[in-house]
Amino acid sequence: MNKRAAFLPALLIGLGTAVSLGFSRFDYALILPSMMERLGWSYSEAGWLNTANAIGYLAGAAGTGGVIGRFSVRSLFLGGLVLTSLSVLTTGLVDSYPLLFLLRLSAGVFAALSFICGGVLVSGLFPRDLRRSGAAISLYTGGGGFGILLSGLFLPVLFAKYGPGFWPRAWMMLGAAGLLFAGISSLASLASHVPESAPGHAAGAAPRAPRSFLPALAGYFFFGVGYLVYMTYFVKWVENVGYGPVTTGFVWGVLGLSVILSPLFWRRMLFRHPGGRSMGLSIGMAALGAAIPILSRSAPAMLISALVFGFAFLNVPAAVTAMIRGALPPASRGASITFFTVVFALGQIVGPALGGAISDRSGNLSSGLTVSFLALAGGAIVSLFQKSPLSMEIRDCQPASKE
Repeated sequence: MNKRAAFLPALLIGLGTAVSLGFSRFDYALILPSMMERLGWSYSEAGWLNTANAIGYLAGAAGTGGVIGRFSVRSLFLGGLVLTSLSVLTTGLVDSYPLLFLLRLSAGVFAALSFICGGVLVSGLFPRDLRRSGAAISLYTGGGGFGILLSGLFLPVLFAKYGPGFWPRAWMMLGAAGLLFAGISSLASLASHVPESAPGHAAGAAPRAPRSFLPALAGYFFFGVGYLVYMTYFVKWVENVGYGPVTTGFVWGVLGLSVILSPLFWRRMLFRHPGGRSMGLSIGMAALGAAIPILSRSAPAMLISALVFGFAFLNVPAAVTAMIRGALPPASRGASITFFTVVFALGQIVGPALGGAISDRSGNLSSGLTVSFLALAGGAIVSLFQKSPLSMEIRDCQPASKE
């Protein structure tokens, strides 16, 4: 098979990431200013809706470990994408805060299921080639950038034309696009060289040496706190400093394009340094991106912030997946990815609500972005203490036996 064609399934399965991360979670930031204006929310209320999504993501991640190995990974992937898309679409049909909270919660549950299962499928594409495996994982996670780019191209123009009242239709459009992407990515998962799952992906399997991952786990938690504060409030910040919807959409699109292009750099980094160095550098660059709008309110600063942050932040899940792929045997990978996702989700739960509460108390959204920078900087430092998988001496470990 042509080498480039071998990566096509990873690219198309990555459309599922556009749904589970882009449409379901990140694009909330683009619609949020209009929802806040029409529904009269505070920053705390706005933040809690993304915290609801993170709570759902935590529940979905925790539950996924119990079903991988019992059901077809492809079926779980497709089911998660369809249900995520339906949750997103239905968000445009209600304006009750409790119902919106439940829909954001459900979207998080199903997004976690699809994202983890997609990662399991892609991580098995090149079982004996770490370099190509890292590239495939980067392509998969980079699909989230495509979702961001699409929304940045279309939604701000429509908001400029129809005003804040367009927000329900925006959600419905994202949900419909999600259903289309779900079909394409699920068909791609049926390609002959995409494994159903890595051999031995037993439900409930767990790595034998969790202490070896403590620095990465701590870094992933702080990353979850910091990055979701930025992704929740960045668009609102751009609007607050006086830029219109078209400029805002352009900045958001730059962020998405940066995510899409980032694998061109990170795929080599993931192969050469699959431990804490790739993870720490990625989180550190995201911290730099979060700091820029605090220091300057100019349009170029906003663009540079989006470019730097977008280039880095979705490489962090890719770095974690590559580290697990290089350190653990196939039987432990699904459960290990799930465990890391649970820790990550805990950080995401804290982030938006904390950032919103601090912004409401101070009366200034810049204080919330400062929380983002501090959490990301802490995550970058902690992650650098993570050893490379090749030096962890757990490559031959087996999953814990069941009683």
